[in-house]
Amino acid sequence: MVRLPGGTFTLGQRRGLETVEPFCVDLTEVTVEAYTACAQAGKCTTDHVGESSADGMTFMADSACNYGVASRGNHPMNCVDWEQAATYCKIASKRLPSEEEWEWAARGGSSGTAYPWGNAAADSQPCWMGVTKRSGTCPVGSNPTGDAPSGVHDLMGNVWEWTASSHDPSTRIARGGGWSTFLTAHLGAVVRNWRPPLERVNSLGFRCVR
Repeated sequence: MVRLPGGTFTLGQRRGLETVEPFCVDLTEVTVEAYTACAQAGKCTTDHVGESSADGMTFMADSACNYGVASRGNHPMNCVDWEQAATYCKIASKRLPSEEEWEWAARGGSSGTAYPWGNAAADSQPCWMGVTKRSGTCPVGSNPTGDAPSGVHDLMGNVWEWTASSHDPSTRIARGGGWSTFLTAHLGAVVRNWRPPLERVNSLGFRCVR
């Protein structure tokens, strides 16, 4: 983890003035290896983590889900719903970030940049489909030109990341864009996405804060 200073800023698409206190954030998205250790200890669930479902009820096998694939231990854990992500963080004595904390980290804190790496348009910095055709996630930290100034990896691309924040009673906010993103409008540190908390898909994962 790395500790970030707090501050006050205008939260992107909501345009509200927000203050965040200092907090620590994981340097990478939670990996398959880390989640597997939690599951093997009997503390994290593995139901449907090899399948995808937009509604959390109808599942189908998905080769882009990373759990159980030996070669993907250092890839982000995906195909987990909000509760599975929140539980993992709690067991690790951490929590999911608020969307305010997430955006603060992704905009370089007080720098207020458009992307973690600065204001240059997205090109090869993140793991996404806008430049290179992909069939799944990248190993965490494998795109260092996309790092935030704090050294935090993959805040943009690879997988969307669950946050603790709600958009409305039936959805949770996810941030960051994923490997299957191919439109620049879907990237950016201010872009918000809201998903049903039961959704489990290959472009959605998480990281923790404390």
